[in-house]
Amino acid sequence: MIEFIFPIDGDCVNERDGKAIENGVTVSVKVKAEEGSDVYICGKKAEYKDGVFVSDVSICGHRNTVVAEDRARGEEKRIAVYYLPKAVGRFRLSSDDNIIFLQDITKNKDVYKSIFENPYLAMYKKAHDLYGAKVHLNLFYEFHPEERNRFSDKEREYFDLSMMTDKFKEEFRANSDWLKLAFHSQNEYPECPYKNTTAEQITQDCVKVCREIVRFAGKECISDSTTVHYGAVNREGVRALRALGFKSLTGYFERAKDGSPLVAYYTDGELLDHIGARDFWYDTEEDMMFGRIDHVLNTGSFEDVMAGVKAAANDVHRGGFVSIMIHEQYFHSDYVRYLPDFEARVLESCRYLHEKGYVGAHITEVTEERHLKDNPFFR
Repeated sequence: MIEFIFPIDGDCVNERDGKAIENGVTVSVKVKAEEGSDVYICGKKAEYKDGVFVSDVSICGHRNTVVAEDRARGEEKRIAVYYLPKAVGRFRLSSDDNIIFLQDITKNKDVYKSIFENPYLAMYKKAHDLYGAKVHLNLFYEFHPEERNRFSDKEREYFDLSMMTDKFKEEFRANSDWLKLAFHSQNEYPECPYKNTTAEQITQDCVKVCREIVRFAGKECISDSTTVHYGAVNREGVRALRALGFKSLTGYFERAKDGSPLVAYYTDGELLDHIGARDFWYDTEEDMMFGRIDHVLNTGSFEDVMAGVKAAANDVHRGGFVSIMIHEQYFHSDYVRYLPDFEARVLESCRYLHEKGYVGAHITEVTEERHLKDNPFFR
């Protein structure tokens, strides 16, 4: 059987994968087939090297069909490969488990003249103003009562998004070009709430969050990309999110110490390892883009964080689009695992990427197809 080694179906390539050409890149396509096979790739006879058949193919525009055929046996296999020209030199800052900052804004709605008087959002605005960061916040619907056990302030009151003030809706809208909000989960517990979800359950939870975002922040702030809580979602759940309009999901695509998938949705095996070594992969069957989160800023020491960000930026295949992420609760001083250097971790990571030449971007800005009228071939 013919088997594509690189790229595989759904791979997203850029100039780091080969030689840049006009509106595209030439990559070395590698196919496995029996020695002695008469293999052609995109109509060109492939060369047999080191146990695989190889041929250079130009990937241009956006979606490309790459065809490999063994003319001796009458076999053929085809894959879709995507060219993402804007996915190089960009970075993204996201945060999960967000809810507390909205409670603070609501509590102080008669005191704050701006949402950026909230210290948490003020930090992100600083990252944007100083280093061009574009920020994506994934929201819980509610602050779960059990979560109080992880905070020393036992007086923290129940809060859900229906209680969020809409006083600052226009300010959210005015900053929606760089500040996006999205669904994350109903709340903190249980772990991996959508690993075995039904479409009805994840749809219900997602709609609750998104309706409230529209109410208090405007539809301009909603992102059609998200990181679902724990990043463990079965295919039925992913299909439900796609039906609602989500076009991309981000995760770690790593393995836990026991080898099990970690924040990898329904992927496993060689596919999980392949996605984890790249910026993006598109599931052509489910019509969903998956993005790799390169480093979680609340893990390890400050030095570990900076080493991780630098390693990602300098990785040949992961350094085109660098995605960094953190969790809100570590920002708050009464949290059991409070990080006093939370802001420094965020700002220093953004500063490093900015000074290295990276520009802030949302995932949707680098993965979605250009309109026909914007195709550079027509200029």
